[in-house]
Amino acid sequence: MRKSGSKSGFTLIEVMVVTAVIAVLVGLFLPAMGRARGASKLAISLSNLRQSAVAAATYAADFDDRIYALSSAPNSRWPELRPGGSALRDAAKHAIDIIRRRTGREDFPVPSHWIPNVLYTHLVLNDYLGQNLPDRMVVSPEDEHRLNWQIDPINLHDQGAWQPFQNPESGPVPGSQFRWPYSSSYQVVVASYDGNQSRWNGNLPRISPATHNSYFVPTVPLGGLRMSSVTFPGSKVHVHDSEGRHTGPVNRYYAHERAKVVLHMFDGSASFRLTRHANIGWNPVQPRRVVIRPFVSYRPRSWEAPILDLRADGRTFGYYRWTRGGLKGIDFGGNEINTGQ
Repeated sequence: MRKSGSKSGFTLIEVMVVTAVIAVLVGLFLPAMGRARGASKLAISLSNLRQSAVAAATYAADFDDRIYALSSAPNSRWPELRPGGSALRDAAKHAIDIIRRRTGREDFPVPSHWIPNVLYTHLVLNDYLGQNLPDRMVVSPEDEHRLNWQIDPINLHDQGAWQPFQNPESGPVPGSQFRWPYSSSYQVVVASYDGNQSRWNGNLPRISPATHNSYFVPTVPLGGLRMSSVTFPGSKVHVHDSEGRHTGPVNRYYAHERAKVVLHMFDGSASFRLTRHANIGWNPVQPRRVVIRPFVSYRPRSWEAPILDLRADGRTFGYYRWTRGGLKGIDFGGNEINTGQ
């Protein structure tokens, strides 16, 4: 009992008890808040993929059952972007035509030695939906580098504001440094634009992996495939995140067997799946060979997921990006299809 007239206040013990209680409460609530933020970002990413799936379906309905793909821009208002040259060069012109129209950057150059289909096929949907570029629908909320690149491509990205987590090609290849803010976290599978991936003749030239985002592209038709060519639409991946981003503090390359990745199937369903539950894929230049060794080499750039516990050289299976049988194959929910190759 306090003496009459004594000063009121907290004793040291009382302050220590209150501090300890606050510390316990913070320890309890911070992880919960972190999980809530993580769940929110996962929900956004799944929403992005669902929007992509709906847009892909409506695009096919409007364009004679076609799977959206970069191919050519025959009606471009810029003569230098009209078809003429290889299929790959025409696809690059198509991508730049969309970027020019959707950004207002009418002098945007066409990068040389560029495979736009890998990280820029989504531009076809952006254009179909009438979206200005860059658009956040194509970027994972966990992809902080691309989100930064999108903030102000001209006054920040193009001036190198995000180095060293920017692009490695600034300088030697004209135009390369400007395109990255319009790239996507999500990638379409190669069979959706390589016209030979789903054909049974084992002697056909096909796009095949060089490194994780660099491909060998022979003379093959690009684009023009139909949704009806997909034999198992609920089991074949159409679009997937390039990394597993929602399961911990460190991202994993999508083809790491412990990666868990957001993706959508050709039937339009979006989900969050472990890569190791998928079939391991094939090497398109050795179609008769059952893959018993890694064939995709992962060489991460400064902004990409680390190799972690992959082999020292980052080699791994291709999984659903390189499905045995292409559009006629199965990624989840069944064994690989014997393509007869």
